[in-house]
Amino acid sequence: MTATRQRLAPAQRRQQIIDAARVLYSDRPYDDVSTSELAEAAGVARGLINHYFGDKRELFLAVMRESILMPERPLTGLEGRPIEDRARLTMDWILDAATTYGQAWVAASGAANLHGSSDIQAIVDEADDRAARLVLDALGLPDDPRLRARLRPTAALTKSVCREWLQRGTFTRDEALDLLTASVLLFVQKELP
Repeated sequence: MTATRQRLAPAQRRQQIIDAARVLYSDRPYDDVSTSELAEAAGVARGLINHYFGDKRELFLAVMRESILMPERPLTGLEGRPIEDRARLTMDWILDAATTYGQAWVAASGAANLHGSSDIQAIVDEADDRAARLVLDALGLPDDPRLRARLRPTAALTKSVCREWLQRGTFTRDEALDLLTASVLLFVQKELP
């Protein structure tokens, strides 16, 4: 029995393909997923993958970008709080996001070295820079290039801590929150020599 195809707006169809690809890539490596499988999972003709993304690689990059870029919306309810509270609430929000995106986020965010690809590294770098700007904003600190440079390395730490917590179970959520909060405060408050 053939399923009836539904007509969708281009943005909805594109998102449908990304959502289906995210599921496949969360279970299997990039090289183990064919374009035909991607199309079948999305319920579209294979040609639509090429129409919307050009090729399988561009679809994978779209999944990566969507999986690891933090939303641009600022955190609310932080005004008037001390920086320690702001840092804890911010890291709590980031851990909530990691929980929401689950294993797919953890796997995608750690894939910078996949095939030594500069296109994937560019997405990870963009995500790390965006996260640094959002954290600075949440902490009530200026978007200063030096402060952002000090915070970008915490992105790698955050990803590693989330892998330990979500995949390996070596940290509890509270332990992860304590570690990440202390680290962020160290990176933004400690004077450089």
